[in-house]
Amino acid sequence: MIKNFWDNKREQFLHGFSNCWLSHINISKFVNDIDSYDFEGLYNVAFDITKYMDYAIDIMNYPDIRFENNSKKYRHIGLGLMGLADALYKLGYRYDGPEGRKFAGKVMKVITTASVHRSTLLAKEKGPFHDYDIFKGDIERIISEHIGLNEEYDNDISQHPDYIFEMVKEYGVRNPQFTTIAPTGTCALSCDASYGMEPLFGLVFQKNYIDGSTGIIVNPIFEAICKNESWYTENLSERIFKNGGTLKGLHGIPKEIKEIFVTAHDIKYKDRIDMQASLQKYCSNAISSTLNLPKETTVEEISEIYKYAYEKGLKGITIYRDGSKRNQPVTFTDKEKLGDVKVFSRPSILSANTYAVETGNGKMYVTISDYKGKPLEVFINLGKSGQVFNNFAESVGRLISIALQRGVSVEDISKTLIGINSDKVTWFRFEETDKKPIQILSMPDGVAKLLNRYYSGRSYSGELSSELCPKCGANMMASEGCFICTCGYSKCN
Repeated sequence: MIKNFWDNKREQFLHGFSNCWLSHINISKFVNDIDSYDFEGLYNVAFDITKYMDYAIDIMNYPDIRFENNSKKYRHIGLGLMGLADALYKLGYRYDGPEGRKFAGKVMKVITTASVHRSTLLAKEKGPFHDYDIFKGDIERIISEHIGLNEEYDNDISQHPDYIFEMVKEYGVRNPQFTTIAPTGTCALSCDASYGMEPLFGLVFQKNYIDGSTGIIVNPIFEAICKNESWYTENLSERIFKNGGTLKGLHGIPKEIKEIFVTAHDIKYKDRIDMQASLQKYCSNAISSTLNLPKETTVEEISEIYKYAYEKGLKGITIYRDGSKRNQPVTFTDKEKLGDVKVFSRPSILSANTYAVETGNGKMYVTISDYKGKPLEVFINLGKSGQVFNNFAESVGRLISIALQRGVSVEDISKTLIGINSDKVTWFRFEETDKKPIQILSMPDGVAKLLNRYYSGRSYSGELSSELCPKCGANMMASEGCFICTCGYSKCN
């Protein structure tokens, strides 16, 4: 993946107009059936991937000539890992134990050493990166730390760090950066691996997808190792889900299983930071990682977390307190329910505005009544479009009205309706002064864009532009040299 300059805030520290060029190795695939680890195989894969990543720099497409020039001059790469939690489960190491940390550090040292090895061979063949002589002293000092020079060495790695370092001093390196650990979200999901270096969020959890659907996911390694045991009952996954995704406190599960299959909320923050520090020692760039905290976490505790992370030499860390966002992608329990919803009592008279919106099926008239500045009723009529379309329009208006009267936000309603397609699409300006029309994909899409335009409660931290978002119809904001919208659209994409 290529991330532009403005996205270089977490796992990659780069200068302006540079690209974040990342690859991830699923390290759990190198666990042997006999509970040992194939470090030599990992070394060879990292060695090969470094070559492919460097070659790709010369043939990929770039969004801007400045990105292309800097990428080809300095040739940053970020080779990292995913599946750490899975590998630890397979090997029987606790994530928050000394064996787990020792293993993780060795894995990262192998990956970085292999990447430096291939980079110096590429430098011998094609020359080092631009202005290498200026940075030579710093590069050699940093490499000597990240490949474990002068540390105890065993025979699991096919090349000795001392030998590789002598080549670095003679030929230089093709790349100034070698390794980083990214979150790997979609990549890990597509490879059925645990995310980056993260501990598992839950052995069983509910995934909330962007289309509003949900799914219960059971960790495949836990299932494979334990499903034939007598204590693995049919309702176990449901029990774990209701217990917050963890085995902690559940009866009937062997102690040795609970000791190994720990999850994010079972791990103390110092142990979590210690694991990241073990990886950071052998990682040439930074690590993107999120410390998951319970909702009861205090400001003072968060302050201590950042201080401890600084003391341990981390280049960066992120915390997430459970429940701090109204909608979060992963939830672990269904115990908490929304409080009692107060049903709106309608006064006799409400003020209203009527809007005319062009759709592919004709002109749509939308009347929106508000109370104390908040929209509460929506009436939709599709002119002369016929009884079927008007029945559809009336039902959509009624459902929106019920949702508004029970506290559902305009943003959530518009997010649900926006993007619904029909066979007839048109372009429309809400006001004559609009510079550009926006696309109305359907009647529900038009209602969503109307709500966004006039009734959204969004607050913008940037300067509002006169440009309207072509996706949702709201005003975009000027931010970081681009125009962006809170629906996710960016003019720079």
